[in-house]
Amino acid sequence: MTDRDGLMDFAARTLRAAGELTLAHFGRAAVEYKSNQTEVTAADLAAEAHVRAAIAEAFPEDGILGEEEDDVPSRSGRRWIVDPIDGTRSFAVGVPLYSMLLALEEDGAPVLGCIHLPVTRQTLVAATGAGAWMNGERARVSECDALSDARLVTSGFEYWRDSSTDEHRAGFERLVKATRFARTWGDGYGYFLVATGRVELYCDPICGAAWDIAPMNVILAEAGGRISRFDGQPIAPMTSVLAGNPHLHEAAARMLLAGS
Repeated sequence: MTDRDGLMDFAARTLRAAGELTLAHFGRAAVEYKSNQTEVTAADLAAEAHVRAAIAEAFPEDGILGEEEDDVPSRSGRRWIVDPIDGTRSFAVGVPLYSMLLALEEDGAPVLGCIHLPVTRQTLVAATGAGAWMNGERARVSECDALSDARLVTSGFEYWRDSSTDEHRAGFERLVKATRFARTWGDGYGYFLVATGRVELYCDPICGAAWDIAPMNVILAEAGGRISRFDGQPIAPMTSVLAGNPHLHEAAARMLLAGS
């Protein structure tokens, strides 16, 4: 990858600037519903428009895939993937745990990922072979090696109710009982917590669309963690997802699948 430090700097600066646009709407944004019944606000649209404009100016040959606007085909072999607000439900009601996501693919392979938290002004960015960095400091997963001491997060109980199987729900209940505590600190924020060592495990029965997960493989790998489906296969849109530190990922996967 050419100039990986420059690309990481571009991604972080671009999301920070777009994040300022979201703060202007934070806690008072009117929610509308798209045809798929997911929420959207004026802040989503403004933030994605800013990111797209920055990419078009800096890398006019690159493609863009985003949640809110049409795809831009790539002429360079590179494609940026943007989620302007991951956690719109939280954002719209003034809960500060929303994030902004940006990723870069080269020839279809992810090479860069960025998560920005506008309210806390924390930015986590990683590139293949260049490490993971949070506000300029190296980011690493935790060294916890006992499930009984582990902190577990998930995006929402409604996902387990509506988008899971009886087997996976039973596995999640086992995992909750085996860990120190479980919280619904999810979406991009949950991956951020694992990659920076604040929690040990992130688990969801369904991981969302391409823009929800595009940065995560690079970020988790460069922070020393692991990410997969419950069965160990690579994640893909709308699959299960388990992210964690390398000491606990396999044990958590076994617990999720026990009895399947």
